[in-house]
Amino acid sequence: MLAVAIDTSVGDARKIQRTVASLARGQTECIKCFILTNAEVASVQQELSELNALVAIEYLTSLSAEKLELEGFDFVTLLACGDELSERCVLELSVKSAVEPAASLIYADADRLNGDKQRCMPSFFPEWNPDFFLSANYFKQNCFWNVSTLKREEHKTSINWHNAFALSLACVASGQSIKHIAKVLFHRNAIEDPLNASQYNAEIEWLREFLGEQISKVERNEFANTFRVCWSLPQQLPKVSIIIPTRNAKSLVQTCIESILEKTDYPNFEILLVDNQSDEPQSLTYFAELNEHPLIRVIQYQYPFNYSAINNYAVNHCDGEVIALVNNDIEVINDDWLTEMVSHALRPNIGAVGAKLFYSDGMIQHAGVIIGFGGVAGHAHKNFPMKHAGYLDRLQSVQNFSAVTAACLVVKRTIYEQVGGLNEDDLTVAFNDVDFCLKVQKAGYWNLWTPYAQLYHHESVSRGTDQTGEKRKRFMAEIDYMKSTWKTDRFNDPAYSPHLTLKREDFSVAESEPVR
Repeated sequence: MLAVAIDTSVGDARKIQRTVASLARGQTECIKCFILTNAEVASVQQELSELNALVAIEYLTSLSAEKLELEGFDFVTLLACGDELSERCVLELSVKSAVEPAASLIYADADRLNGDKQRCMPSFFPEWNPDFFLSANYFKQNCFWNVSTLKREEHKTSINWHNAFALSLACVASGQSIKHIAKVLFHRNAIEDPLNASQYNAEIEWLREFLGEQISKVERNEFANTFRVCWSLPQQLPKVSIIIPTRNAKSLVQTCIESILEKTDYPNFEILLVDNQSDEPQSLTYFAELNEHPLIRVIQYQYPFNYSAINNYAVNHCDGEVIALVNNDIEVINDDWLTEMVSHALRPNIGAVGAKLFYSDGMIQHAGVIIGFGGVAGHAHKNFPMKHAGYLDRLQSVQNFSAVTAACLVVKRTIYEQVGGLNEDDLTVAFNDVDFCLKVQKAGYWNLWTPYAQLYHHESVSRGTDQTGEKRKRFMAEIDYMKSTWKTDRFNDPAYSPHLTLKREDFSVAESEPVR
């Protein structure tokens, strides 16, 4: 049984009949409608009188999980006036809950109804993404809460539109699974208004209470309707080994290292510059000078270029408990980049942590890696403007990805060694970071991307591109390895949606996939 609560304090109250009528198109014997209203009940009853014979309706000022459990309901969802529920909703929910009986919350995709009642602006969500949820409550009210879970968690909050985040946090706190139906079941009436100050403050307090001493603070993101959760660091900060491979490229290395030394507020780190057969006099002179710096060591790798082998070699020669893989064409933007990345990397369930990287012109270069682009992988939101919110505010939200780029990647040393580091036999240049992250994910960790560690990436300036001769042959072999090992050309990336395109990196709807 599904309880549908319609909150008349939200949306256009004149459209409530349309909302209730949408319920009457479904399996009405499995639905009961609860009208949450402080208005004169008689006036609302009169407006909906013709629908009483089609769907059960009850009018009340507040609704609790205890009442719903006593009446035998399995799930409850929320609608605003003017919203519509898909006629397939009960069927899809029944199928999913039968397959996933332990689910405490099931969310579904959504879209909008414009002034002509045409569907538009679809929200195609990823599979359960815990850090995206904490950062943005990404599915909002587009979900079904398990009534037994709410009751068992002794959730006292009234079930209404404004308490949706608290209801979802209670379900997450239960430790039961969160599941996703990748079909549009909610048709929302209007463009969602930004949270007002009191609602935003209430949600921040719920988040603080939920996370407790794991975090130091929760802040509001200035560019989007999201939260910045700052995770606590231990009193004894672990040493971070920042590994930078290079061959010559004095100018790039100088920009990279000077930006790290000048713009890193994390106090406990070392830099390992790995010199791969440099032969330019100005580079050799500069590297010798760097070797005198108390925070820098220059080590020699006297073999042909192999990005994976170079980094593995450096890890074996470093002192840090935390590894930071950094390309020589990186330039730091914000001082707390390493503090932010380490604070996530030290969380017990987190694997590789990636940063927000920009091209020299300020356009997005890396905001997480989606598996499947081009048959292997590609960068999410590539070439979007620096301050753009992104699809579903994803450019302004900490979230989990299957992979992040090793151009700037932070991970605990124990995890790096646990999965065998980078693959130096099959992936000498390309996709070694994707392969590494997939190994980390397979080992049971969540990989993570944060928008709060920002750096420029003057991509592949020193190494060039992979388009001709032997480089091309090697690149194609690495593609074949990824397809054969990870089935990347058939990979259903949980951080993405099957309704979004794999032809472009802009989160647009897949042309060949109808919006169901």
